[in-house]
Amino acid sequence: MKLWPLLTLLFRRLHIRNKIIVVYIPLIIIPLLVVGIFSNHMFTNSLIKRTEQNVLDESNLILTRIDSMIRNSESGANIMMEDFNHIYATFPKPKNPYEENLLRIQIQTQFSIDLMNFSDVDSAAFIDSEERVYTSYFPMRERDTEEAWAPFIKRLNNLPGYGTNNWFPMELRDYLVTDPLDPVISIGKQIIDLEDGGTIGVLVVNIKESSIADVYDNMTSSTNGYYLIMDRQGTIVSSPDKSQLLQPMEDESLRSLILSNESLSEIVHSESGANLITSVAYDKMGWKLVHIVPQKMITSDIRKNNRMTIIVGLICLLFALLGAGILSRLIVGPLQKLAKAMRLVKEVEMDESAKIRTSDEIGVLSAVFNSMIVRMKELLEQVENEQRQKKEYELALIHAQIKPHFLYNTLDLIYMLNDMDRSREARDTTKSLADFYRVALSAGREMITVTEEIKNARDYLIIQHARYPDVFDFHIDLPKDIQRAVIPKLSVQPLVENAIYHGLKLKGSKGNIWIGGYREGNTAIILVKDDGIGLSQSRLDEIWNGGARTDKPASFGMFSVHQRIRLYFGNDYGISIDSKENQGTEIKIRIPLDGNRGNWID
Repeated sequence: MKLWPLLTLLFRRLHIRNKIIVVYIPLIIIPLLVVGIFSNHMFTNSLIKRTEQNVLDESNLILTRIDSMIRNSESGANIMMEDFNHIYATFPKPKNPYEENLLRIQIQTQFSIDLMNFSDVDSAAFIDSEERVYTSYFPMRERDTEEAWAPFIKRLNNLPGYGTNNWFPMELRDYLVTDPLDPVISIGKQIIDLEDGGTIGVLVVNIKESSIADVYDNMTSSTNGYYLIMDRQGTIVSSPDKSQLLQPMEDESLRSLILSNESLSEIVHSESGANLITSVAYDKMGWKLVHIVPQKMITSDIRKNNRMTIIVGLICLLFALLGAGILSRLIVGPLQKLAKAMRLVKEVEMDESAKIRTSDEIGVLSAVFNSMIVRMKELLEQVENEQRQKKEYELALIHAQIKPHFLYNTLDLIYMLNDMDRSREARDTTKSLADFYRVALSAGREMITVTEEIKNARDYLIIQHARYPDVFDFHIDLPKDIQRAVIPKLSVQPLVENAIYHGLKLKGSKGNIWIGGYREGNTAIILVKDDGIGLSQSRLDEIWNGGARTDKPASFGMFSVHQRIRLYFGNDYGISIDSKENQGTEIKIRIPLDGNRGNWID
């Protein structure tokens, strides 16, 4: 016998209590496993992405500060170059020890001033054309002799001349620096006499590696990682671990990966394990700012949460199984009665009820079930009544729009326009009439967009304006943010018709109709306004006290529009009328915009 039929047979022979337990176990275990695996994956990815973004933002701040240091040092070198030009213009070449001492004092003083203004510069040295050495620090070091700095100056003289900031790579020197144990990067500049073009000397400006490392050394608390800076050859030029300085990165695969990418931010599995590597280029110096943080440090809190989740899940599973065994004995009997009643209701036996008199949850369910049956009957009757009212109002409005005299008058108008050789106006009127009836008689569609409804009203106004050009003008301006809402068809046109026949034709002078609207929170407001004769208070009372039962078309039109909107959207919506005799009428249509009744059309 195959396994699955055997398991099915065994399951069928179990009691309901045991079936509940057998089904309950995988329902607890599988979701716990799925949620644990997916949440762990999701939280890990989210944490890594957030760490990547934090490191990228932090790296940009670091590079901004380093760039400020570099540019500040370049500015300092340029200022020093101008200062030395001025000094040598004031103090020509010294002819005796006294003049040489005055020159040295002047240069030393200028160094002190410039280094105060440019704090990122650690030290500077000036070697004039007579190979005299002047340093910003005092006293001079023993190694600051020609034998030490001559090769360095020779390299500088082979680089571009006056005005150019020539950067020397990070190196460890014991001459022209304050600390021979701290690597420096240096700017070298040739200083030319601006008057005769002769060489005044060579300026060297130093930035200590430790100053650069200080920028990022205290910015790793959020990630528990560390920063370092590599040059184009993969040599580490700055690092909090001083044993790595001026050495190639030990992990060759990681070094190649960083050098081969302009920027990098991903988990990399290399000789040192899985690390989040972030690399940002600093093109001015040919450097890459690299941040390295082990993945296990990023996800350490997630692993703790996973362990806690497993423990809590096992405890919950134990209590769930105990509870399932107890509940299965208590609820099987009442559930069978309730299920029997539900099966009868399923077969449309609306007079059936669950006869359960217990006071526990099953009893509450049966009571709710019985009240639900009663409510369902009431709702069915209410829905039938509402649908009947909707159809009655819609059929009444459609009948009002296809009145023979309106059609005859419009056709007569088209005939007259053709007879007067006004074929274009006749064509437009014919098109408007066709579009008007197309919307009014749209098969099966009770709801249309505000755009379609306003177009229907515009077609009606075009026809009526052609008939009564001396009675009114019309203006339509509807904001885009309410045009996609839906509205029962024939909601605006009856209000426009009422404005023409009961407001403007009786005015005795040419009037105007405005159609506009605006958004008010989650509600769309559509305005229909005229400057006709208005409505008296008694006429307004007549409309709101059951205009559908009067014999006046204006009352019926507005009352039916109001009732249809309330039937579709609820009692918070409908129309409101603001009118005074001889001052015009403004009607507001309120419909929802929040989509809770499916009133958006894509």
